[in-house]
Amino acid sequence: MNNDHDEVHDKVLQQTGYWGKKGAGCLLVSMKTGRILIPRRSALVLEPGTWGVFGGAVDPEENEKQAVAREVHEEAGRKIDPSSLEVLYTYADSDKGFKYTTYVGVVNDEFLPVLNWESSDAHWFEFGNWPSPLHYGLEEILTDATALGILEKISNVSKDSE
Repeated sequence: MNNDHDEVHDKVLQQTGYWGKKGAGCLLVSMKTGRILIPRRSALVLEPGTWGVFGGAVDPEENEKQAVAREVHEEAGRKIDPSSLEVLYTYADSDKGFKYTTYVGVVNDEFLPVLNWESSDAHWFEFGNWPSPLHYGLEEILTDATALGILEKISNVSKDSE
């Protein structure tokens, strides 16, 4: 991200409490194991020490899926195909004009992520065996019946395809 984007996002953060007007993130599921990759937020970001998703602000020149692919590459060192992403959950704060969409992406096998400064750790977790403490956004996703159903189905389908 360039400095112009940082300045725009910083201004929006001061106005709304969110890093941008629109954000997007991703949970990755291994097709081989069915396990889900969850990063732990570093001390350098909001809600440090919580387990969340790879993601961030959607830049003006990109759509949500492109932003997710960029964020996963920046934060986990992994290239993913934006067209393969499926919407998992959308959070909207209409009072502040903010929307964050979380996607799920399937990768062939587990990999060791190359983390940037935004995450201090990342692990592959079995469905339902969630780490603690969860970022409030991931906690909301994992308590939403529809999102949980999508994630469980993908996790089980992936695991069963071994």
